[in-house]
Amino acid sequence: MSEDKSTIEKTLAPSQFSVFDSHSHPGLEKKGIKDRPGCLDFWCGDSVVARSMMGARAALGDPNPFKIIHTAEECPDWNPERWVKILDASGVEATCLQAINSVSDPYPGNANGWKWHVPNEYVKKEFIDAFPGRFTAVGGVHPRYGRKAAVEMVLSAYECGFPGIKIHTPTSGYPNNPDLYPAYEKCQELGMHVQIHTGVEELPGTRAKYQDPVYIDDVAMDFPKLKILQLHCGVFNNPRIALWNVIKFENVYTDITIPHPTLMHMKYYWDLEHLRFLETLMPDKVFFGTDFPLTLPIYKFMIDYINCLPLTADFKRKLMGDNFRKFLNWKEAKGQGQASTAGSMI
Repeated sequence: MSEDKSTIEKTLAPSQFSVFDSHSHPGLEKKGIKDRPGCLDFWCGDSVVARSMMGARAALGDPNPFKIIHTAEECPDWNPERWVKILDASGVEATCLQAINSVSDPYPGNANGWKWHVPNEYVKKEFIDAFPGRFTAVGGVHPRYGRKAAVEMVLSAYECGFPGIKIHTPTSGYPNNPDLYPAYEKCQELGMHVQIHTGVEELPGTRAKYQDPVYIDDVAMDFPKLKILQLHCGVFNNPRIALWNVIKFENVYTDITIPHPTLMHMKYYWDLEHLRFLETLMPDKVFFGTDFPLTLPIYKFMIDYINCLPLTADFKRKLMGDNFRKFLNWKEAKGQGQASTAGSMI
């Protein structure tokens, strides 16, 4: 009998690799949350986003997670230490944090727009410096204060040692806004990449029109040497154009980060047909991400689910970490660490 493994064995072989989560959100930690504009809204009030976090509250031990809370004191005791324990328990080596700097359009009840700010310096101090090798990050950039301010936001991220920036389009506006072009030029000059949000959004003041991945076409065309990571693969907005962007442009990549746990099995996310499409046409240009801690209740299950799908082990290894490590040049990262798979989830 041949000792060679069958096709099924090769496809369904248990993973022998640690995961790199390409997309997660700091700033929701209880300590100092009132000093980070917008972050309190994730836990407090009766908004869609606050209700989305009720599952995370339950996972963190809230005995009544469906109760509407209104103050920082009522927020769950979420902190970086608990975050790292969950990474350990889930076999996740590291994750990329999304520092945020954005202001929405004015809307009824808020003439100045809704502000969401997770400072670069906060992310660097509380996560990257505190847990070497477990975190990297991108810095938030928006054009609403002008071109010079947008470039200064890029420089802030660079000075913190971040490999890239993020444009949160639902609050920051169209990614092909000419006022962002000097920021893109600076990123290209400094060797930084750009992450652009293309998923649905329920935060205050956000507008779907800004999120369509069709606008990435302009940015990729005008900056062919700039590495662009398309976040959320255009879910519900325009997923087919999102896929086409990755196929068309050598410098465009995508993640498959889900916006809500309930969308996990929706087409254009972890649907098997969709993942096989990615494996066939762009196996080296797609990254696993989670929007953690929004997905905290099912974090490990998300990883186990993909590991159990009938995809090749080679593609799983690329999707779940190797592609993003290569994108970041992570092997050259200072203080890179290896996650342990032992320990409790919380």
